[in-house]
Formats: sequence, C-alpha cells, structure tokens
Amino acid sequence: MTSLVLLAWAAAVAVLARPALTGRWTTSLPRLTVGLWLGAELSATVAVLTAGLLVAVPPAALAAGMEGIVVACTRALAGLGAPNETLAAIGLLATAILAARLLISVSVTFTSARRWRRRHLAALLPVGRPVANGWTVVDHAAAAVYCLPGRPGQVVVTSAAIDTLTADELAAVLRHERAHLQGRHHLLVALAVAFHRALPGLPLAEAAETEIRRLVEHLADDHASARHGRQAVATAIVQLADRTPRHALGAGTGAVERVRRMLAPPARPRILHRLVAASAIGLLLTGPPAVAVASAGLVLQAATCPTGSPPAAGSPAHLAGG
Repeated sequence: MTSLVLLAWAAAVAVLARPALTGRWTTSLPRLTVGLWLGAELSATVAVLTAGLLVAVPPAALAAGMEGIVVACTRALAGLGAPNETLAAIGLLATAILAARLLISVSVTFTSARRWRRRHLAALLPVGRPVANGWTVVDHAAAAVYCLPGRPGQVVVTSAAIDTLTADELAAVLRHERAHLQGRHHLLVALAVAFHRALPGLPLAEAAETEIRRLVEHLADDHASARHGRQAVATAIVQLADRTPRHALGAGTGAVERVRRMLAPPARPRILHRLVAASAIGLLLTGPPAVAVASAGLVLQAATCPTGSPPAAGSPAHLAGG
C-alpha cells in the first residue's frame, strides 16, 4: 500500500508540475521556480526509488537497519522464482536500474561539461587578452559575451562585442555573467540536463531543463538591471542574441522573451506568493520520506501491539472502557 501511495505521488508530481510551473507568474519568481522544478524532479525520483525499495524491503526490515535491508534484498533475489518473492525482486531490480541510470547520467553530464570547458579555455588562453577587472578579450568578428564556470570562472568577451556595445551595456553584460558565476547557475542547469538524459521520455524532465535554462537567465538579468537599468540590459541582449557556445552561459540566450521581460517587467510578487512557493518546495522534498516513515511507524506499532491484547492503562481505549 505504501508503495502504491508513493507511485501515485510521483505520477501526480510528474503530471501536475509541468502545467503548474510554466505560467506567466514564474517570471516574477525565477529563483523559487527553479527550486520548485528541481524539487519536483527530486520528489518524483525519491518517491519511485522508495516505492521500489519498499516492495523488496518491508518497513520492519528497514527498522532493523542495514542488516535487515541486506537480508530482505538477499531473500528477494534468492527466491526470484517463488510467487511471493517475484514482485519483491522486480521492485529491487527496477530501483537499482533507475538509481544507476541517474548516477551515471549525473557523472557523465558533469564530467563532459567540465572537460569541454577546460578544452575551450585552453584554446582561448593563447589568443585571449586578460583585462585587469577579470575578463578575457578574444579577437572575433561576432559579438559575444559568455562565461565559462569553473575554478576560477572566466568571462569571455569578443572584440566585436566591445565595438558594438556601449560602456553601460558592456558593464551590464559583465554583471550578468558574473551573476551566473557567483550563483553557480551552471550546476542547476547540469542537474536538469542529467535528469533529462536519465529519463529522456519523461515530459517533466524535458520541461524542467528548458525552464531552468530560461529562469537562470532571468536571475542574471535581474542582477544586472538592478545596477545598470533594464534598458541597457535589453539593448545588450538584442546585440548579443543567441551567440553562446554550448556548456557556457551567455547574455544572448533566449533573447525575445528576456527583452520583453526587461521592457515590461512582471508585477512584484507578494510575500504570500513567496511563502506559498517556499512551502511547496518543502512539501515536495519532505512528502515521500514522510510517507515512508509514517508507514514504517504504523507497521512497527502493529508488530509491537498484537491484535487482541488489552489496552495499556491510561490509553484512550482503556479510559473509554473504564
């Protein structure tokens, strides 16, 4: 029953998250909306993994610690042909496969992105000219500004961008890129990419990657416009539209929507809206563990209080009978 509840939870999150988190209101709460997307992915994943684990490992075995878990898993795999153990073995194998896919996808995504950025940076160093305030200029005919996350992170500016942008626009773009680096936005995008690679057929995974890429640009735009104004950011976005290498975060990504948002900013969210979004993130993260813990508690309580035993003195049942 607990596994069915957890699977229903995962299905509900996977179905409802996409329409709920793609409305116009998300542009006014980009940071919390990123948290909601990642929370939805994590919540659905934890629910499915826990459901599969509980099929093979009942709550009583979980309460016994690692020894109980190992014994239950061994029994399920050893009795694969037995009717009572087949479902447990299927649940255990499905959980292991899903967990392995997720771990491999995260590892491959982060490793490949880091390797690409290192190669790109190594190719830029011989031709780049470091500037005193922490960015690198590269001679190129196309106007582009982007950052390469890492230790240390690098902001790359082409010579054409310097010629095209005004001083205020260039300062806004540089602040935009530094916001990406300081906020570790590449990690948020990489998590969404890894989840999508692990589950390519899941609409939630595809939508989460698209939306998180969009929302981190809104976060950086807000950071830049707070100092240099929305007009400067909007004009710079138009000048640099869609000239960003892969595995990099650039000021020209998703130009049309971002320009509209800069010129016609969304209404400032109320405190109530922020509280609701933060509460929803907390519910997504704590829901599956709470269901599993509550189920384990009920099973253990039933095991320690057999049916037919007299109620303890002072208990509600004893008081009602007395």
